[in-house]
Amino acid sequence: MILELEKIASIKNLVDRKKYFMSVLTRESEKMGTHPVVVGGTAVDIYSNGLFQSRDIDLVGDRTVLKEILEKKFGFNRTGRHWVNERLGIFVEVPTDYLAGDKNKVTVIKIGGLKLYVVGIEDLIIDRLNGCMYWNYDRDCKQAEYLFRYYYKRLDLNYLNNVANKEGLADKLKELLRKV
Repeated sequence: MILELEKIASIKNLVDRKKYFMSVLTRESEKMGTHPVVVGGTAVDIYSNGLFQSRDIDLVGDRTVLKEILEKKFGFNRTGRHWVNERLGIFVEVPTDYLAGDKNKVTVIKIGGLKLYVVGIEDLIIDRLNGCMYWNYDRDCKQAEYLFRYYYKRLDLNYLNNVANKEGLADKLKELLRKV
């Protein structure tokens, strides 16, 4: 594990460092019968190849397992709601163990012989639209628009429409459709 920590620390590009770290964390958590899913700003960071960078890594997963791995295998310390490893320059938050979205839409990204799981693009767009509409987060509006434009051809529009209707986001989604 020490060699892997050295490798993680040596990766200059923060998005690549976080992705590699997450793939190693995923491997370790799968040994314990579970795996985390990257959500929130970090998922946007990954899908946008760093265009919208996030400082921390937001995960959904088994908090007990993640706590054990982060603290015992990676040397993270708990500070408030984050686990922090300053040497790696990585901050991890696990806001919940429940994935808000469809598990079947989760994207699996291969990193060498490893993998990491990222919330599905449609559910991420819904998350950003929620921030845009209900909290007036301009950054979330821009992220939703970017993701919608960039991934438009691969989106499950029926799923996106159904979830948007259930969450009161139909008008915001229609705005995005008009822009594309």
